[in-house]
Amino acid sequence: MIRKLNRVIQDFLRPIRLELGRKIWDKKSEKHLELIKNNRVDMSRVKSILFLRYDGKIGDMVINTLMFREIQKRYPDIRIGVVSRGAATDIIKFNPHIDIIYNYKKGKESELASEIAKENYDVLIDFSEMLRVNQMKFINLCKAKINIGLDKKDWDLFDLSYEKNYEKHITDMYKNVLNTLGIENPNLDYEIHTGMIVKDEIKRRLRELGNPESIVILNPYAASKHRSFNIEKILEISCKVLKDSKSMLIFIGESSKKSEIEGIIEVLGDRDRVKYPTLSGILEVVELIKHADYVITPDTSIVHIGVAEKLPMTAVYRLDTGDNNSVVWGPNSPLVKQIFSKDIAAIGEEADINKFDIREIGV
Repeated sequence: MIRKLNRVIQDFLRPIRLELGRKIWDKKSEKHLELIKNNRVDMSRVKSILFLRYDGKIGDMVINTLMFREIQKRYPDIRIGVVSRGAATDIIKFNPHIDIIYNYKKGKESELASEIAKENYDVLIDFSEMLRVNQMKFINLCKAKINIGLDKKDWDLFDLSYEKNYEKHITDMYKNVLNTLGIENPNLDYEIHTGMIVKDEIKRRLRELGNPESIVILNPYAASKHRSFNIEKILEISCKVLKDSKSMLIFIGESSKKSEIEGIIEVLGDRDRVKYPTLSGILEVVELIKHADYVITPDTSIVHIGVAEKLPMTAVYRLDTGDNNSVVWGPNSPLVKQIFSKDIAAIGEEADINKFDIREIGV
């Protein structure tokens, strides 16, 4: 009851805070119209671009990698900086198209913005659908010459705005941004660089597993329990993989799920073919996925990692309820079979992803 009341209060206060924050931070002390030509950035004058990816979302960062490559390919002398947070930073840790990564910490926006302002960035690109007050403040204090944002036509803080088409894949939006930077017909493939230490570590782990000839990776878990496979479904999927293929079945999942996964392996009773290696960080997960022949996952960042590695997959989604999530954030790859839970959520509840037929899963 207290939690529900607090949510109601926060929902009431949010628009008030946002309106107040905008009155304070939605402004720009200096406009650099010389950098804008025909509603695009005049790239002949640009020496540096800053990307804001402070949401910490791994999948979003994976998709964003296409932009870093395409910009450097077209403009090799432009300096690229990225503001990132959490595990998403590891996705770009070894990216050769990025010159500097800034670590974003909530509550420390002023200090980081002051550091960035000294770099005098020509262009700042933000991807937020809704700016929180601390983000407005951060963008204002970064003092880039040109700020570009999503649906920000009526903002003083932003000089250029781009749109998101909710009927198309998210890469269409990134293509629009690249178009604003004078890049036509970009390559929309994602890429992840893991580094030699991680590559060698995963090779060592695979040797310990007997260098299996074929691997199926099962990722049962998502950030929400409503988007994660339950134990019954995990067992059904596992039995299908073991029956329909000769592959080794490898589970991936956070260490907090270790006891649950080990219990599942015990029930399956085939420790020679079913494994759960302890992995350290998202890059080891990426490198292990590179060695897989097939991946099975709910709607998570693993979908986008698998697409980056051009792997065949089965990706399980809940039915769209007006947000078109399965299109906008779907796999966008002919190698991926997208299947859907048939559960329809009651009002105020979330749909269960486990209401699908495992016979739809390919191996």
